[in-house]
Amino acid sequence: MQALITGIAGFAGSHLAELLVREGFEVAGLALPGEDLSRLEEVADSVEVRRADICETEGLTAALEGLNPHYVFHLAALASVPASFERPSEAVRVNAYGAANLFSQSLPLHPSKIVHISSADVYGHVKPDEVPLRENRELKPANPYAASKAAGEVIAREFWRTEALPIVILRPFNHTGARQGPGFAPSDFAMAIARIEAGLEPPRLSVGNLSSMRDYSDVRDIARAYLAAALHGEPGEVYNVSSGAAVEIRHILDILLEMASCDIEVAEDPGKMRPSDTPLVVGDNTKFRRRTGWEPGKISTKETLAALLDWWRGQSAR
Repeated sequence: MQALITGIAGFAGSHLAELLVREGFEVAGLALPGEDLSRLEEVADSVEVRRADICETEGLTAALEGLNPHYVFHLAALASVPASFERPSEAVRVNAYGAANLFSQSLPLHPSKIVHISSADVYGHVKPDEVPLRENRELKPANPYAASKAAGEVIAREFWRTEALPIVILRPFNHTGARQGPGFAPSDFAMAIARIEAGLEPPRLSVGNLSSMRDYSDVRDIARAYLAAALHGEPGEVYNVSSGAAVEIRHILDILLEMASCDIEVAEDPGKMRPSDTPLVVGDNTKFRRRTGWEPGKISTKETLAALLDWWRGQSAR
């Protein structure tokens, strides 16, 4: 059985590729021309990577030629909130137009299921009395990334409604683990610690608001959820993918500091503070669990962060 992953060379895409290979799938994936494939080194001999920009119709058509995927996992995205502020038109181009282009090109492939990865960011700023967040909450995207992801959901629903394309929409909450790039709190902490240990930076870590609480999962648990959505998700439906519990950012930092091989000073940086930062975000995963049988929390927070830190140690050593 064949599976196609867009964004296969990315953080979550590489973990999903490993899971699908273990489960016996024939895996093909799309990566941007020139994109680094080092995250796929564990399955380099077991996956076929084709180069294409999902926004370029001609190149995408050529990349899909000869493929007959039973499942399509659409992960390719501009996934950075800061980058979306710097390049809002690019966020819309990739996350909205790119999704439409992929769905259009998928019609003649007749996949049994397309799993479209949106984001919990589409909910926007959350008040404490609104958690846990459920799928029927009004979407209030508060940045260009979230807005482009919300637009992608609208496009996905229209392809399901008008073309009967079997699309399942997922809204994953925060997740981390090995191979996560910079721009996300746990990964930024781990990267800094690894660089300090390697003597590349002084033993001082600048941080922003540590009191925020977020719903974190291990990326490998998230990959399991993506497969569960393909196997059991209902086309046309939207599902939260979350742990269902919150952890304070300070706790994540404390765990990472305990693993550090040297003493590190932590200093608050006013420039990293966000006055409008949402204090608490938790997702209700009941709908997804009941539909698919997926359960979160197979991997502990400490195991997740250990894998993240070890990966950044390897990057720093290079």
